[in-house]
Amino acid sequence: MTFSATDCAFEGFRLTRRAPVAVLLWAAAYAVFFGLLFLVAGPQVVTILSLITQMEGQAEPPMEAIQPLMQAYGVIIAWAAPLGLLFSAVISTAIARAVIRPGERRFGYMRLGKDELRVLGASLIVSLIMFAVAAVGFTIISLAAAAAMALPALWLAVVLLALAMVALIIWLSVRLSLVAPSTVAEGRISVKQAFAMTGNKVFWPLLGMAIIAWIMAMLVGLLGSAVAAPLSLMVGGAERMIGMEGASVPRLLGALAPMLAVSLVVNAIMTAAQVVIMYAPLSAAYLQIKGAPRA
Repeated sequence: MTFSATDCAFEGFRLTRRAPVAVLLWAAAYAVFFGLLFLVAGPQVVTILSLITQMEGQAEPPMEAIQPLMQAYGVIIAWAAPLGLLFSAVISTAIARAVIRPGERRFGYMRLGKDELRVLGASLIVSLIMFAVAAVGFTIISLAAAAAMALPALWLAVVLLALAMVALIIWLSVRLSLVAPSTVAEGRISVKQAFAMTGNKVFWPLLGMAIIAWIMAMLVGLLGSAVAAPLSLMVGGAERMIGMEGASVPRLLGALAPMLAVSLVVNAIMTAAQVVIMYAPLSAAYLQIKGAPRA
């Protein structure tokens, strides 16, 4: 069954109007998540900002500056990856639940139960698939580029391979886009089922829906940035972190409390709004493709 791409693309706005308290609770959850990340990786963020500032204007940054930069990024990724996957599963499940089973309003549709664990498992499978495809594609393109160094005529093949890789990633992203809502609706990890749902008849409408939703999310982000800019100037921007390399978290909180508070609130609200705009259409599309009635 086909579906209306434009109708589904605006589901995030309808959900915000229908359940504004839930969206505010998701924003609060993002604030807690961002705050927790800063508590465990705040010094590394300061280190990155300080090192990048020091390397500005240098054609070839020295290796002694690159190494601590990579170490700081490694610490942040080590904390952010597992926490981010779990938190993303909770939020994406909550958004899918709000569209597919809107009567389950408790805690702003947020839980930490079987649905969330299934979505987490499905997300890991999708991530592994995308990583494997990207790794193989990057290896092939790198080998072709190495060959093109000796035979310049092969650069056309390298460009074509790169374009084909981008097209494959987009195709896979669309074909696996309904994994989360399908998993929530069917009560089981539904990677294969979601892939089968997004065939030729609905592929292009799904891609169009995703593009519309992405554009709207970016516009909301730009609007939020315009509103947040004066607030950031009032309390001082991220440049206040520069020069505090090596400071402990309590010292950072004491020195940067106003800036961190404003940044936390603004980023939490903007992120929640953008995520709802981009994720809610997927659940609406799932219901229309399945021919399921809206609750």
